[in-house]
Amino acid sequence: MQAELLTRRLPGIRVDVAPPPAVQALPRMDVAVFVGFASTGPLHLPVAIESVAQYAAVFGPDAPLAWDARRGERVFAHLGCAVRAFFANGGRRCWVLRVARSAALEAVRGGDPEADGVARANRFAVPGVLSVPASGSSICALSSTRCEGSWSDRLRVSTAAAAHGLALEDLAPSTLAGPGRFAFGSRVALRAGDLLQLGRREDVCAYAVVDAVEVSPHPGGPQRVEVRVVAAFARIAGAAAMMGMAVVEGFGAARPATWLGEDPVAPGDGVLQFDAPLPATLEAGHWARLDAGGGVVWQRIDRIERTPAFTGSPAALSTTLIDATTRGPAWHELGAVLPPELAAATQAQRIELELRASPGTDVARRFGVGLVPAHPSAFWTLQDDAEFYRPHDDRPPAPPADLPRFPLAPLREDVPLAWLPLGVEPLHGAALAPLPQAATPLERDGLADFDAALFVDPELATDSVATLIAHADDIRLIRPNPRALFGLHAALSIGAGGLFNEASLLALPDAVHPGWGRRLDAPPDLSQPAAGDAPESWGEHRGPCAATTRPSEDGPDFGSFLDCDTRLLNAPWLDGPDAPLPSGPYRLAWSDSEPGATYVLLEAGAADFSDAREIYRGPAVGHTVVAVREGVFRYQVFAWIGDQRSAGSNAVDVVVRSDDWVQLAPEEAEAEHEADWLAIQRAALRLAYAGGDLLVALSMPRHFRSPQALRYASRLRAVRKPPAFGDSQAFGFDEARALSYGALYFPWVQSQLRDGTANDDAAARVVPPDGVALGVLAARAWQRGAWIAPANEAMKDVVALSPPVRASDRQRLQDAQINLLRADPRGFLTLSADTLSNEVELRPIPVRRLLTLLRRLVLRRGMAWVFEPNGPQLRRSVKCVFDALMNDLFRRGAFAGATPSQSFRTVTDDSLNTPQEASAGRFIVELHVAPAMAMRFIAVRLAQSGERLSVVEEL
Repeated sequence: MQAELLTRRLPGIRVDVAPPPAVQALPRMDVAVFVGFASTGPLHLPVAIESVAQYAAVFGPDAPLAWDARRGERVFAHLGCAVRAFFANGGRRCWVLRVARSAALEAVRGGDPEADGVARANRFAVPGVLSVPASGSSICALSSTRCEGSWSDRLRVSTAAAAHGLALEDLAPSTLAGPGRFAFGSRVALRAGDLLQLGRREDVCAYAVVDAVEVSPHPGGPQRVEVRVVAAFARIAGAAAMMGMAVVEGFGAARPATWLGEDPVAPGDGVLQFDAPLPATLEAGHWARLDAGGGVVWQRIDRIERTPAFTGSPAALSTTLIDATTRGPAWHELGAVLPPELAAATQAQRIELELRASPGTDVARRFGVGLVPAHPSAFWTLQDDAEFYRPHDDRPPAPPADLPRFPLAPLREDVPLAWLPLGVEPLHGAALAPLPQAATPLERDGLADFDAALFVDPELATDSVATLIAHADDIRLIRPNPRALFGLHAALSIGAGGLFNEASLLALPDAVHPGWGRRLDAPPDLSQPAAGDAPESWGEHRGPCAATTRPSEDGPDFGSFLDCDTRLLNAPWLDGPDAPLPSGPYRLAWSDSEPGATYVLLEAGAADFSDAREIYRGPAVGHTVVAVREGVFRYQVFAWIGDQRSAGSNAVDVVVRSDDWVQLAPEEAEAEHEADWLAIQRAALRLAYAGGDLLVALSMPRHFRSPQALRYASRLRAVRKPPAFGDSQAFGFDEARALSYGALYFPWVQSQLRDGTANDDAAARVVPPDGVALGVLAARAWQRGAWIAPANEAMKDVVALSPPVRASDRQRLQDAQINLLRADPRGFLTLSADTLSNEVELRPIPVRRLLTLLRRLVLRRGMAWVFEPNGPQLRRSVKCVFDALMNDLFRRGAFAGATPSQSFRTVTDDSLNTPQEASAGRFIVELHVAPAMAMRFIAVRLAQSGERLSVVEEL
């Protein structure tokens, strides 16, 4: 009773202030979609981007494509420039779609996913690490890059081991069933998925995976740890010679090889001689696996001795194959058993990995990497781009970061039991380049064949507007085995689950490339070094006696009185890259023909070495050369001891060229690819019309002049009546309205936009105008409304137009509904905002954008009346809501007319909603609007009345 009295309130009135209703914002009309070519990032998967830095982190620098011999410049992808121009001109958010010929796309097309020209990722051998598969003996551990493409060609990967010691208490066989299972007590906290090393790698060692950990029931007592041995190894060095088949992962099939025993120069290491040639690209840091009669031997290759494999005539022509002898520590594989030497082990090490990838000047590191899939930070927790950015049913896609992701990812094949760091040292050792691939970079980017198939889904390529959406929904949602859409049609998945697509703008900056073909250079002349002056010691005594004959290049003249230590030094054998290389570093190596010698490396441009210059002198047996330009570089090396010199080595010719592909000439491009340009842009217009959401900004090839632009625009706008003769892919009469969803811009712009990467040099580039156009459209929509014409706005970061347009051509271009970019004292801008529509009412861009906005508003508001009783009350409610909506747009200036009654009308009466419509479950609303029209001209009349001058503006 007392508690009740305490909670009672005095009589009175309390006024609660209700919060105002949330303001209903208009749907966003400033989000764009960009479809094109990029260096990195997921293929055919839209990714939301909100800054230039985010774009650079996900999609990397602009992808190099081909060499334009006519202009003497490299051709890059235009996607990055378009995105940067979009943000520079006021854009705030966009979706980016990277397209290429992927394995999944090729499978749908019925082609070979493994064929040349299909985008593929680089693979790396993880230095010093072996992999234990679910069945069979260990193999070399491999990793992939996070996405397809040649962007990782200069990436190099190294490893280091982090070991943490622990004591083992009462190591004994486990009571659990299964071979190789043991249990012990540990006072160091362990967890399932840890990898333990028992023993020493210099003797005998075993690797065990922690399967389970049981906490001690006694305070302070040791954990009970259950482990499973997955592999054991014994160090070998001085074993007897044995023969077998040896293989180095990624360097061809197994070859005959001979184990020669311990290395006399480095005791403890072994020597493995390959009895068949190996590619010259093999470098230290790889594993060599020898299958001999005594089992499997693994050798970590620390050093390689190369000798020429005389498989060609002359030998100088066969520089890609060498006979190799490898040196380094080696282990014999014992299987998944605990060796007797470790049965009473009292110490172990918990091992984790540090991965370091160095792409150029940047270094990416990953610490504490687990070596067992069950480890919380295992390498297999890394995701490739396709998985990382893919929408999931239980969570939204990961937002892009401003920093790039770690460049490596696990292979998609079967997950192993564990990785074994048998050859990993505490400090980073050799850094390995990607495993060799025969395809050119552009082929591995999936861009070697430029055509419409790169941009459109193969099953939707021939669909009309009437069938496109239903067919796309069947592919991605309804089929028993649905799949994601490809190319520009993947834009339909943006905003999946909502009432409408989030994006309302679309650009395809890479759709108008002229295309490219393989570069066919004539083979260079083979080097033929001219005989040079021989050392004086070959022909005369170095004391007071003087010889009367000059020394010969063939060797010392032992018929003369020479010093007793004069001899012909052994000439080294020079080895270098055989295939053409891009500009950058490459490695030359030579045999150590004379221990203790000084080696002199010469470089020449002429085949006879008449312009040779010395680029290296020292004791090393290799040198890295950095080429900064294209050309044929010729090399020869000499061995010197004191003033004595060997004969010259074989000559090696290195061809450096920046591109394997050249851009087609304009006339060839038009004949070969104009149909592709039209097919891509028509597919985009059909998609926009079918969805009702997108406005497509279109451009034309860079080399077009005014006559070509007029002809192309006329062909793009052509409408036929099926099945008429002529262009079979032209729009049908029932598709003609698709033209109102596209705006054509001309000419191209020269822009200086930074790409947000460390290698950004801010070089001015000539790029399509669609990125700039969408930036202006987005800024106008965000600041003032989608019904405001995107014209008469100075474009930012534009410094010139290419090509310049003559004043006499401007009227014809405008009459063809081409939005012409012009130079003005205020900057560069467009003075028209037209779509390609053949209907006068739908010609202005702001009209099309306003209708798209109204469609989105109707969809959003109309969902509230689904399943409501269809009667007079519903009609009044709907009319009231839409009248209020239209009034709001009228106040914002979206409509023409002085009053609301002159600007719009909402119809819900019996003329539309007949009893027949009601019985069919339909309710119809008609919105009649008068869009605001942009003012094009202001006439200023000067009138004089007596001594007074008046100015009157007439619109």
